Amino acid sequence: MAKKVIDLYYSSDCEPCHDVVDRVKNGRFASDLEGDVGVNLVDISTEEGFAEVEKQNLEKVPTARHEAKTCQIHIDEDLDAVMFTCTEEGNAPEEEAPAASTEPKS
Repeated sequence: MAKKVIDLYYSSDCEPCHDVVDRVKNGRFASDLEGDVGVNLVDISTEEGFAEVEKQNLEKVPTARHEAKTCQIHIDEDLDAVMFTCTEEGNAPEEEAPAASTEPKS
């Protein structure tokens, strides 16, 4: 069975993103998806990453998506890990991690 991938959109200028990305880079994440799950980090401050922002119509970072659905992001301080909730039942309109606008800085 193929690995399921969660795309995590972030910006190096986004303070809340650092807590999420640092944990993911250290393998400190879990999700409610069944099977083997990986996280693809997408830096929106790159040309390729910004193109994805426009394509996905993202309004804030950090944002996690799996198969065109937005996942909830939560940092579990006790486990020192990021939790991604991507199933229909678990989707919430707002993520618990603070978000920063994807608008380019002037």
